[in-house]
Amino acid sequence: MPVETAADRLQFLNTDEFGVEATYTPVSGGASSTVKGIFDAATQAIEIGLEAAISSTSPQFQCRTADLTNGGRQRDTFLIDGITYKAKDVLPDGTGMTIVMLEKQP
Repeated sequence: MPVETAADRLQFLNTDEFGVEATYTPVSGGASSTVKGIFDAATQAIEIGLEAAISSTSPQFQCRTADLTNGGRQRDTFLIDGITYKAKDVLPDGTGMTIVMLEKQP
């Protein structure tokens, strides 16, 4: 059974298909870099026990873990489509990919 490589994962993030480019700046310092990933900011309904649900957006960015300094940290910054986001949670999936939960900055 073949093992997925970093190049295989990069194909999944192709900007001609689903992927976008983001400017990534680690909170620990160092130079900014361009990373490819899949950005999602879908609206979600949150059930809180009332008759109506509350809607919320939960932006996230999925990218290769190796593209993030030290695998990514809370408060890392991502500039996506001219909007600045800070990482509020970093969730590596153990396969070489990481989902970064984002918070839009004012």
